[in-house]
Amino acid sequence: MSAAVTFHNTQDTVSKREYYTLLPFFIFYTLIVVLSSHHPFFWDKDLIFSKIAYWLMDNKFRLVLPDALDTGYFPTLGYLLAFAWLITGKNLFVMHIIMLPFSIGIVIQLYRFLRYTMDRHFVIPVMILVLADTSLITQNIVFSTDLVMIFFLLLSLNSVLHNNRIMLIAAVFGLLFSHMRGAMGIVMIGLFDLYMNRIWERPLRKLTLILPYAPGIVVFLAYTVFHYAQKGWIGYHENSPWIGCFERVNTMGFFRNIIIVAWRLVDFGKVFVIAVLIFLGYRFFKQRHRFDKTLSDLLVLILLSILAFVPSALIYKVLNSHRYFLPITILITILTGYLLFMLIPRGKIRKALYLIMLIGLLSGNFWIYPDTIAIGWDATLAHIPYYALRDKMIEYIDSRNISFSDVGTEVPNNIPLKYYDLSDDERFFSIKDFNRHKYIFYSNIYNTFTDEEIKTLKENWLVDKEFRRLLVRVTLYRNPSFIEK
Repeated sequence: MSAAVTFHNTQDTVSKREYYTLLPFFIFYTLIVVLSSHHPFFWDKDLIFSKIAYWLMDNKFRLVLPDALDTGYFPTLGYLLAFAWLITGKNLFVMHIIMLPFSIGIVIQLYRFLRYTMDRHFVIPVMILVLADTSLITQNIVFSTDLVMIFFLLLSLNSVLHNNRIMLIAAVFGLLFSHMRGAMGIVMIGLFDLYMNRIWERPLRKLTLILPYAPGIVVFLAYTVFHYAQKGWIGYHENSPWIGCFERVNTMGFFRNIIIVAWRLVDFGKVFVIAVLIFLGYRFFKQRHRFDKTLSDLLVLILLSILAFVPSALIYKVLNSHRYFLPITILITILTGYLLFMLIPRGKIRKALYLIMLIGLLSGNFWIYPDTIAIGWDATLAHIPYYALRDKMIEYIDSRNISFSDVGTEVPNNIPLKYYDLSDDERFFSIKDFNRHKYIFYSNIYNTFTDEEIKTLKENWLVDKEFRRLLVRVTLYRNPSFIEK
């Protein structure tokens, strides 16, 4: 039994009429960016760019950053933010608006990819499924290198599919200079390019396929050599603030990481997509469908994305955040949507399966675990109440005349306040010391409190003040050893 006809729309550009179709998506992303534009920097990955932008403005945009700020790759977003602040002055609104073009760009590039892949009647429903991913939608309201990388990854993919080699040159530059994981994306796109052009048929004559990658790779390598000449290290160094992330694991840790990666792929509601995919896969083989071109291409892309983005998560200790696997989960959702509309005729079953996936994905914003289980708070909208709660707790600390030096906390709450909210406040909470600090500023979004420390706080320390909103809480614990008599 043959599968449904594959629809490949080779039109490279998006028509004016199609832009009208996408207008609701543009309005939606504009709204969520504007509504979140008062939010300060959130996670440590966001805060580093605030600090970089401050430093660049104070040091005439030098190319070499101090080790404490050096992420090991060219900080493109840091420079972009600093240039924007140079024009507008330091403000949070600009930080969020910088993300908007990438949000809209993802909508356009995702539409182009789906239009190439499947019947036009199914494109918008599948787009909605992809964009409903908790981890993806949250990147639109924080300062996210991952959002930038996903845009350039989709742009690269479409450039390959439409054989637009000039655009591919630009897309490769964007990928390589968005984040270090952009280099992983280049591996994925490059191998897919070779696959699409059947490199094995005439390998010598098709070596010209690598030419669009050469300019970006040469510039990237030139910067890497320059960086090494200046610093003596590539990627990270022994005194790096992120050195813990690059600690290699032993055999037991390797197998533990396999479980964590599998968990990330089903977490935040994605388990519903996987469940539907398993059902559709069973139906596909039971009805003896054949693999069409689209299905084969999607499976190859998923395999290449796993090959590109998973190995580092398995061999290093803490390189397994939800957002790291967005390329994989996006493709899995597209594959599931394609199979759904290909295999299931119009009717209640198709609608039911679609709603199960959509509601399941949206429910991911309410998936919260006990305090002793680390959650990817930078990949869920559930973190939003934290901004107001944190401000409220700082107001309480000030009202009690409690010195910041008496309060311990954890990442990402240990950075000078000015980098969070762009105020002139230089105060900061230091990393917790249970013996020295009179108070501990705790929140269930802080993942770096150990299980033992959480137990000690709850059983032995006193709750001085606590604020809660929805699924987030912040608590000021008081050390019983410092109770005034």
